[in-house]
Amino acid sequence: MNRKIHRRAWLLLSAGLWLGAAQAGDDPAIRLDFRDFLAAPMGREGIRWSPALLAADGRSVQLVGYMVKQESPPAGGFMLTPRPVQMSEDSDGAADDLPPTWVMVHLDPSQAHHLVPYTSGPIQLTGVLSVGRAEEADGRVSWLRLQLAPEAVRELKRS
Repeated sequence: MNRKIHRRAWLLLSAGLWLGAAQAGDDPAIRLDFRDFLAAPMGREGIRWSPALLAADGRSVQLVGYMVKQESPPAGGFMLTPRPVQMSEDSDGAADDLPPTWVMVHLDPSQAHHLVPYTSGPIQLTGVLSVGRAEEADGRVSWLRLQLAPEAVRELKRS
């Protein structure tokens, strides 16, 4: 029964994420890849955002990544990374394995109380990208955010 609910939740979430395109105006979504986020070569300034990432700020983008598996996932969003990551916030605290290119994914404000069940494997998201420092509700600082449209994630109902 538990596997059946998990499979159903995964299918609904996957369908919602694939179909839920947040479009900025009539512009088609820009396809971004995590490997294109950082400028190369890395120099004395350290990590720098690439011109392609900076040009996508405020625009609709399409991104494929992995949902971070968290012990205490935040309501209204989740983190997306270029590789699978599992966090143990209770035991590790702020010492996590997040790569520098992680993205905070926000659901529509009307869905701020929704918890998104963990989905293993790559997922494709489309939303409006925001680049720059922001403090999240849990106190974590994010540099990259993806705002999803209301239809991107459908409310999951357990039977």
